[in-house]
Amino acid sequence: MAENVTEVGKKLHMGSLRIGLFTDTYAPQINGVSISLQLVSEGLQRRGHQVTIFAPKIPGYKDDQPGVVRLPSLKYLNDPPIYVAVLGTPRSTWSLTRKHFDVLHAHSPLTVGLLAYFTASTKNLPLIYTYHTSITDYTHYLKIIGGTGVIRHAARWFSTTSTNLGDQIVVPSPKFHRLLLEQKVTKPIITIPNGIDLSNFKAVKNPGSFRNRLGLSADAPILLSVGRVDPEKRLDFLIDAFVRMSERVPDAHLVFAGDGGARKKLEEHAAATNVSDRIHFLGMVNRAELPDLLHDATIFLSASTTEVHPISVIEAIASGLPLVVVQDEAFEGMIVENENGHLTPLDVGVFSDTLVKLLSDPEKLARYGKRSTELSEKFSIEGQVSALENLYFEAILQNWRGSFVSRISARLKF
Repeated sequence: MAENVTEVGKKLHMGSLRIGLFTDTYAPQINGVSISLQLVSEGLQRRGHQVTIFAPKIPGYKDDQPGVVRLPSLKYLNDPPIYVAVLGTPRSTWSLTRKHFDVLHAHSPLTVGLLAYFTASTKNLPLIYTYHTSITDYTHYLKIIGGTGVIRHAARWFSTTSTNLGDQIVVPSPKFHRLLLEQKVTKPIITIPNGIDLSNFKAVKNPGSFRNRLGLSADAPILLSVGRVDPEKRLDFLIDAFVRMSERVPDAHLVFAGDGGARKKLEEHAAATNVSDRIHFLGMVNRAELPDLLHDATIFLSASTTEVHPISVIEAIASGLPLVVVQDEAFEGMIVENENGHLTPLDVGVFSDTLVKLLSDPEKLARYGKRSTELSEKFSIEGQVSALENLYFEAILQNWRGSFVSRISARLKF
């Protein structure tokens, strides 16, 4: 640490920290982890800290920000394209041995996460680990063997073992706190919700721009889904629910923003319905335009039960949108039943009926939207960064105390 540090109660004051963030997914990949890391990195730097991000190299992509170290990588999946870092190469070893850190923070249990663990062990540094993704929910990406009991058991073992490598564990939601306790994780667990720059989503620069792009009137209801287009998101469920309600709300439109490996099948599914002209696929939307899209929408939708603490939902409530989602603990604190939206069972009929009732009540839509904005105040990037600062400093102090006791104990043995 570059400067002095003092402790006042539970609030900590610190100087400039040298922080290493390790991740297996980063720009140009667009997902919740990548977006969260960019926001956290920028927030820490604004508070005077030195941040270095270690991530796999993506062929053809050049970072436009300093402090990003790209590690040699190999392509693991084609659709979507996923690259994993190659450990032990001269480049990565040289980079890490030359850099000095106060604390390391791993955001993945895979190769880059293991590199963080090896570096922390070698340099005797505290290691924070954020559990972003339930590994057991993604075994289907292993194709043929992914659904077997052996693989699911192995995934659970790996999840517990890799998480216990951290000195302190961060989870973005109470859902994952409970999950890790069930998986017998023994390290201290702290819940720090994801945060965003709320100001970007409370205002709109180009109102109506997406309605104009889609050729929709100002009063046509837009049901919006934003995020990866992958099987675990259950976007086909949203299409089925939309088809079921379409005759009762004939001017409504369903809009998907995002891309992924399941997009082709989803488009084929939509094309086979009798309302294909009212189902729209925007593909990836520039993040600078996302607030405009959210403000043009009427209701935000989700049918996923594999979320942790979705950034997309925080962005939706910050934009003042009501929500209708399938029940999942990940939405705890963001969606309150009968206040800013509805949580339904995974039932197409119930989901579609809920949408129809909400769309028929303009007063309730407005009230829900206002409440969403109020609830979003808990999820600022400033709050997330402040909590991480506090955790980093506590971890550094604990690491220093442990090293000090070890040195004293060693001397007393002589």
